[in-house]
Amino acid sequence: MSRNKLTLILSLTLSVLISSAQNSTQPKVHLKITFKSVEEFRKPLKNTLNYIFADGMIIDSVFCKKRKMNYVLEGKHLYKIVFSKPGYVSKHVVINSIEIPDNSKNKISLKADINLFKKTTKINVDFLEKEPVSIAYYNFLKKTLIWDYEYNRSVVEKIINASLKL
Repeated sequence: MSRNKLTLILSLTLSVLISSAQNSTQPKVHLKITFKSVEEFRKPLKNTLNYIFADGMIIDSVFCKKRKMNYVLEGKHLYKIVFSKPGYVSKHVVINSIEIPDNSKNKISLKADINLFKKTTKINVDFLEKEPVSIAYYNFLKKTLIWDYEYNRSVVEKIINASLKL
């Protein structure tokens, strides 16, 4: 075997090893989402179709026959997850996992209840197409991802105000 071929094979092997080592240190976020219906007083909502985007590119879609979705987000990305069901208003959340330290020793879990409500022409909630209902970010003091509850409260207030303008 020539020296050039051997060098090429060794450099390719080394690059694969480095790449796999880097991927093994990437954070994993375990999502646990429960879907509920607003009109049915937070009863379970089944048969949702959910889309997962990473850095603006769709990476997966998940059909949830039951009321729960368990999903693992891998790597440091800006995620957008869209929750939908025919006849209901879609909502989405943004999860920023970019700041999670490599080799984080804590298991990172993120839970949420997503309450969807039926579409109606009487309530204008078009802003939900552009604005997430909640945002999660890494909290360095707690060493985990947390939801921005203040932001979430402001979006819930917009939804309430839109429904009061009947």
